[in-house]
Amino acid sequence: MTDDITSVLQPEIETFGGIQLRKPTAGTLSLCDFAKLKITSGGISEVPFFEAVAFFYIHSHQVKEVRKSLFDKSEGVDENGCSLKFINSVLQWADDVELGSISEMGDKIGAMLSEAMSPKVEPTGEDQKDSDDTIAEIVSDDPKKN
Repeated sequence: MTDDITSVLQPEIETFGGIQLRKPTAGTLSLCDFAKLKITSGGISEVPFFEAVAFFYIHSHQVKEVRKSLFDKSEGVDENGCSLKFINSVLQWADDVELGSISEMGDKIGAMLSEAMSPKVEPTGEDQKDSDDTIAEIVSDDPKKN
């Protein structure tokens, strides 16, 4: 029952523009790193629109398909070492997709990254007190302290 409520409140897939987006995971964010996307690390890109489109490509396509194009160096690599096969796949896909303005895209990416990086459970005051008491107990029992 809890999983049903969670999936309604925090769906795994949501629509943005004309595409279905999966939430970022450790795996998809790693793919963003391999794609040399500065957008996910807070860096400033010389090609911000491409990076935004590539982020959406990674989060809307099957991971197996993304990995296949990202690690295929048969067409060469750009000056940053990113696969040209991946770049071409992103650009070909982008020709047929309506995503809106760059600011809307940036806002969506920011929200997705913020949610992915936020802790899912916040300790209550009582939980923190118990944790602090346990740490104090461990420290006071430390034989090196005597």
